[in-house]
Amino acid sequence: MIYNDKFIWLHFPKCAGTKIEHLLTKYFSNHAGLFQDHFTIDEDPSMSWHDSIADRKERDSSFELGSRTIVCSFRRLPNWLESRYNFEYLRNPKLPHRPEQLLEGRFLESTGYNNHADYYVKKYLPEEMLETGRVRFLRTEFFESDFKTIFGDYLDLSIIPARKFKKKVNVSKRCLPDDIREQLYVRFREVYEACPYWQRVEALAYSA
Repeated sequence: MIYNDKFIWLHFPKCAGTKIEHLLTKYFSNHAGLFQDHFTIDEDPSMSWHDSIADRKERDSSFELGSRTIVCSFRRLPNWLESRYNFEYLRNPKLPHRPEQLLEGRFLESTGYNNHADYYVKKYLPEEMLETGRVRFLRTEFFESDFKTIFGDYLDLSIIPARKFKKKVNVSKRCLPDDIREQLYVRFREVYEACPYWQRVEALAYSA
């Protein structure tokens, strides 16, 4: 999580969040009023940098959203599921991963827990947050333009060299079998039907 008195950025996993962390930490670490979580296990074993608003309130009872704008990283569902599977497989390849479950929006966490994509989007973007009308989406597919449009309202981005936006960060090796990967994109309607809340939020994020 990174925030000041005007915005709160949420690090939705597998949506280029590490790249955002690197850019904002490198160029704005001393920016007055800008709070940035540590984002390595060594510095923060609790992984609080992945907090939702509710998580942060639970850690710190004085924390409030107030009138601040929520900035949330996001990406299209099939692409997110592929990235998530690759990430979790590499974290714990000994688990009985069933890649075909991705067609239902499901995947194994490294702990062995069978999770669902809608859990994550409800965690970071619950109904009541969407209703505030103060959510801005930083879409992975439009990373540079969204980053500049959103954070340019709060920070002087001219200090970031243009080449830094092209650099890839924290990319997982492809582990998803080719046949399942193909089905994930060909049968995308089934995938969205299995993840109705994600489908709704994605429609909001990409409506522009």
